[in-house]
Amino acid sequence: MSPELQRARSRQMIIFLLICVLMFALLGRLYYWQVIRGPQLAKWANDEHIQNQVVDAPRGVIYDSLGVVLATNVVRDDVYVEPIQFTSDYTDAEKAQVELQSIVTKLHKALPDLTAEQLTKFFSSGRATVRIASLISPEQSQQLRASRIPYTFLEPRTIRVYPSGTLAAQILGYVQPDKGGLYGIEGSYNKLLAGTAGSFTAETDLNGNPLTVGSSSTQPVIDGANVTLSIDSTIQYLAQQALEERVQQTEALGGTATVIDVRTGAIVAMAGAPSFDPNVYSKYYDKRGCLDSLSVYFNPVLMCTYEPGSTMKGITLAAALDQGVVTPNTTINDPGVISFPDAVAVANWEYQAHGTESMTQILDYSANVGAAKVAHDFLTAKRYYPYLERFGFGQRTNVGGIEASGGYRTPTSQGWTPSDLTRQAFGQSITATPLQVVLAYASIANQGTMMRPYLVQQVDNNGKVTKTSPQVLRRVISQKAAQQLIQMLTSAADYNKQVVVPGYSIAAKSGTATTQGVSDDLTEASIAGFLPASNPRYAILVTLDHPRSTIYGGTAAAPLWNKIAEQVMWHYHVPSDRPVK
Repeated sequence: MSPELQRARSRQMIIFLLICVLMFALLGRLYYWQVIRGPQLAKWANDEHIQNQVVDAPRGVIYDSLGVVLATNVVRDDVYVEPIQFTSDYTDAEKAQVELQSIVTKLHKALPDLTAEQLTKFFSSGRATVRIASLISPEQSQQLRASRIPYTFLEPRTIRVYPSGTLAAQILGYVQPDKGGLYGIEGSYNKLLAGTAGSFTAETDLNGNPLTVGSSSTQPVIDGANVTLSIDSTIQYLAQQALEERVQQTEALGGTATVIDVRTGAIVAMAGAPSFDPNVYSKYYDKRGCLDSLSVYFNPVLMCTYEPGSTMKGITLAAALDQGVVTPNTTINDPGVISFPDAVAVANWEYQAHGTESMTQILDYSANVGAAKVAHDFLTAKRYYPYLERFGFGQRTNVGGIEASGGYRTPTSQGWTPSDLTRQAFGQSITATPLQVVLAYASIANQGTMMRPYLVQQVDNNGKVTKTSPQVLRRVISQKAAQQLIQMLTSAADYNKQVVVPGYSIAAKSGTATTQGVSDDLTEASIAGFLPASNPRYAILVTLDHPRSTIYGGTAAAPLWNKIAEQVMWHYHVPSDRPVK
């Protein structure tokens, strides 16, 4: 083969090899873009003309027992301006100044809280959009729309509102954007109230408008459930107002007021002080209640445990009467102070001696010695502690929302001594929530039968309605023992003449609790009771945290109890059972 031909063939081979290399490189790139990157590119291409929009579900409405709206949703507008667009449209400084002055004047007229200087500064921010006002009133929105101010636009936003402000705030909780319901019913029923968001997917043109001939799909919205509470707004309002007024009068740090229907377990009112306004919840982030131990967002009726004091004497005597170890007329000797061989001494207030003292008089005199003697000598630990459990102490009620359980030591607890037993008999060495205490008294009022307490009366989940029916939890004491104790508590109320509602008999017990290691004048003042005593309808508990002007349950808490009880009787037209003197 001639050299020329050999060189020609070499060139051909080189060219062929170069073409093969290029073909393999091209095939490699094709494989990369089509196979490896293909799905991602297809997704990007699809996203260019497919719009997927989330459609928020309307949150359910919360009502009181009579249909009054406690929490609902409204649409309010945010106001935005477009500084960059304005600057690009007005390159002439003189014309820009004239137009800006006109815009600022119109905006200030609709939004008087913003000064002309502030509005002018917004337009010099150099940003595409700036929000200049949030959640303006409907009247302001209407005025801005009518004004047609250039370089300004409104963006609607759905917000949660509470039409009655602070009313039942600690029962309701609040809704925080992007986090949903927090605290109270808003928190515990958040999933039901929130519903399920839907979606809309459609092919769009270059401007983002849905194509009528393009494919589309819709995931329907599931609206949030509507929740109806057992709360009566009228009684709730009266209880809150009376509580706040009494807290101020007694210079207390806080307090609670609870009203419960003894026959059904329905919670009619549940008030706490201090409280907050859920419409502006962020203003209260540093406010605390429960003797400065918890945020005001928590419901103190469910969360603030306290030593019940002498209101526990009613529970001690309930246990003794039910087991037949005493009768209302059983007597003991009360020297004013008593020593036990295995427990520390117990004394009455100011060491008052009452001599021969019946079980009824233990409540009349609020005798610590008598209560301790009944628990230690008549009941003993074996017969006493099962009744604390029966009455629900140390147990959550699961009524809705975050809840404390309280507690007490028993013979199986580490560190228990008989001194715990004698002190628990008159309400020390035991903690309880206000709801637990009022529920115990409601059980006595209901002839010894405890009803399951409830706060949610009905849930309407898009037509599927679930109603709460009154439910018996358990029999706590016999009907006979309950009737005996009702008469004894009525005697105590009549004897002390501190809880008085003209025309009605009352069964009640005051409590003035002090805590070991804390000054004796820092008390928990309370009244627990029910009325009418002859045919009980409503149980009421009020508590005051560390009142200063007067520190006793009978003087600090009684006026508050009387005011709420009187309003409850009037509001529900409960027939009187005593002549009005």
